[in-house]
Formats: sequence, structure tokens, C-alpha cells
Amino acid sequence: MPTITRARHRTWVAMHRWWRRARRPARRLLLLGLALVMLYGLWPYATLWSLNRALAQDDETTLERLVDLDAIRDELARRLNKERPSAIDGLSDDFIEWLESGIRYHGVHALERIVTLDWVRAQLTARALPGEDFPPLLVTGFFESPRNFRARIGHRNAEPVILRLHLDRRGWRVSTLYY
Repeated sequence: MPTITRARHRTWVAMHRWWRRARRPARRLLLLGLALVMLYGLWPYATLWSLNRALAQDDETTLERLVDLDAIRDELARRLNKERPSAIDGLSDDFIEWLESGIRYHGVHALERIVTLDWVRAQLTARALPGEDFPPLLVTGFFESPRNFRARIGHRNAEPVILRLHLDRRGWRVSTLYY
């Protein structure tokens, strides 16, 4: 048997022995990785469920933890400024009228005064039928990027509320809200 063939055979045998020993830990790592990816994919939905529970139980503390009012205000200000990029696609006529009336009434500080937790609560519960919470009305939910999740809430025939959840060091939080 030539030297090259023997070397290849020894390498092949060594790799085969290594694989037999490493197969079980590799499967475990693969299953662990798969489980972690699945948990990560379900995490924003669990946040939406927590948000729903906070709305249903009037839990102000949980609602404050899950909603980033400063980020919502900043994103609306970005949308109003045509020179800055925004994650908000298009606004409905009702939303534009609401913004215009708020700016007319409150002036420059309109977003700080009208975008409150009560406003967020009102937007999320306005699309539900009596006795119905918002997650059953979840039309679509998808990842825009690993740290951004977009959800459309409302009936299929009605104009939905758009939520954007952003993952930061405190978990998934509502960072954009419009309709």
C-alpha cells in the first residue's frame, strides 16, 4: 500500500473514530441550538401576551415596562421630519388628523403631551370587539431583523394598529405604534 494511501486511510479512520465519539454531544448541541432558536422566535409573542394581560388587568407597572414612550415619540418625530429615515411606513388619514390637531393644540411639545400610556392603551384596545383582547386579532407578526419585530393588530377588514417591538437590554418593548 503506497504511503499516501495509508496516510489517507489513517486520516479517514481517525475522523471516523472522532465522529463516533462526538456524535452524541454534537446532537445535543444541535438540539440545544434548535431549542434556543425556537424560544427566541416565540419571545416577542410572549411579550405581546404579557402586553395583553397588562391591558386586560389595568397593570400600569407592566405596561410601563413593556412600552418605550420615548422611542414611540422619537419615531413619530422622525416620521414628521422628512429628512430623517423612519421605520413607519404610511400613516392613515385618521392618524394624520390626530397628529395635526395635537400639534395645533399643544404646539411644539405635542408628542410629549399626547403620546402617553393612556394613549397607547386606547390605541391597542380600540380595535377589539367588546369582551375581546387584542392577541386574537393579531393579523401578522414577523421579524424585520433579529432585534425588531412588527405586529399588525386588528380585524382583517379594518385598519390595523401597527406595533414594532425592539429588543434591548430590558427585553422586547413597544418602540413604534401607529395606525
